[in-house]
This record gives sequence, C-alpha cells and structure tokens, in this order.
Amino acid sequence: MSSENFLTPDKFNDFSYSKKHHLDLFSENNYDLKLYGKRIDFENCDLKVYQDLLTYSFIIQNIKPGSRILEVGGGKSRILEHFKNEYECWNLDKFEGLGNGPLEFETDVVKTVVDLAGNFNKELDDEYFDLVFSISALEHSPINDFVNYKNILTDMNRVLKKGGYSLHTIDQCAEDISGYEDAEDLVVWTNPVIEYFAVNQKTVNEFIPLIDVMKDPVLYGMSEKYYSENWQKVTSKSYSEFGMPFSYNFLWIKE
Repeated sequence: MSSENFLTPDKFNDFSYSKKHHLDLFSENNYDLKLYGKRIDFENCDLKVYQDLLTYSFIIQNIKPGSRILEVGGGKSRILEHFKNEYECWNLDKFEGLGNGPLEFETDVVKTVVDLAGNFNKELDDEYFDLVFSISALEHSPINDFVNYKNILTDMNRVLKKGGYSLHTIDQCAEDISGYEDAEDLVVWTNPVIEYFAVNQKTVNEFIPLIDVMKDPVLYGMSEKYYSENWQKVTSKSYSEFGMPFSYNFLWIKE
C-alpha cells in the first residue's frame, strides 16, 4: 500500500484505534525514519510514537504545504518542530505540566498561544486553520465536565476552516478481558470525552465501543516492558492494574 493513499479520510475507519498493521504501513513508507531519523522498535516505545506517526502520515497525505495547522495541547511538539518550515504552525497549550507534560516551549517559528482549548482565546481567529489536531492531550480534560467538553469541541470547530480537518488521538487503557464471561462486568478506564465527541460531533470514522476494541486481536498498545520502565514511576500502578495504553482516534471535517 503506497504512502499516498493509506490514510485518506475515506479509509480512516480502519484507524479508529491503534492496530498492529498500522505499524507496518509506517515502517514500509519510512515515516519513522523521516520523523525521528531512526527505525522504531514498536515493542519498546511510548504510545505517543504511534500517535505521532499517525498524525504525521495524515498531514503528509492530506494537508498541502503552506497550510495553517494548530496543535491543541502540543507541549514540546514533535510534529510542529518537524513541520515548522513547511506549514504555518501554531501551538495552543497552557504549559501546566499535565500528564507529565512540559512547563514551557520556546521556538521562533511555531506560534504559541498560552491557553486551553475551550477558552475561546481571541489570539486564534475564527475559521483560520486547515487542520486542528491533538496528540495524547484531550484525555487530560477534567473527568465528566460536560460543559468543558462542549466548550472544547465548540472552540476547536470555531477556529477550523470550512472543509478543514480535525484529528485527535486520545489515550485509553485496555484491560485483560480473558477472565470475564460477561463484558458488562468490566469497568473500562476512559475519559468520557470520547463518548461526548462520538455523540455530539459527526465524525468520519464510526465510533466503536471500547469493549469491542479490546476484543480485537490486532489491537496495538504499549508493551509492558516500556510501561514498567517509563510510565509506572508516574502512575504508581503496575501494568496489569493500569491496563495496556492504546490510542483511540477521531477525524472529522467541518461542514
């Protein structure tokens, strides 16, 4: 499958969540080399690597150079740093360190607005951006704050051009379901922001319930080795307690 067509909007339904064969597409097209300058061991890397490469692939294949792109909660953005000379790059982040994120980010090319999505900051003009995206950011929204969810969604659509794309990769955790006879007994960790988006925003991809995602044998998530060596000191939970981190992804087009 060529690098020109595997992640077009009409094929995004296959990318609703992280899958093992996505990694082959990234590698076959040398996207890991182009973004990071090295081959990636997907069995020993952060979930953000998958999310970066998904976003990179979408930009390369769908967003024309010179377009205006905004990352929501970008922190010290790897995507914006890579594309800063090819696109008009903006970063919207409060730099509060949420999710072990950075407290500052300095660059003379990326335009930075120090604020949060949902605050309707006037430094960001209405209908200005060709792409609004986020990587491992929206799951840090306050749990069950549905007014905030509405403001975030409305604000992101406010700054997006008609016909523009909105792409979001959101961390989730998959439990081991092998010991459960009834899926309804499961308590799945998730920020309800993903259900809010699924209900309140017409998306390109169909929403897939998380219990169905966890049953998929091709689901890709962070390995226990990487989690134990890098995340556990932050979460203070074992891999089995926390669950396997994977990515749930949304794409929509502003009508």
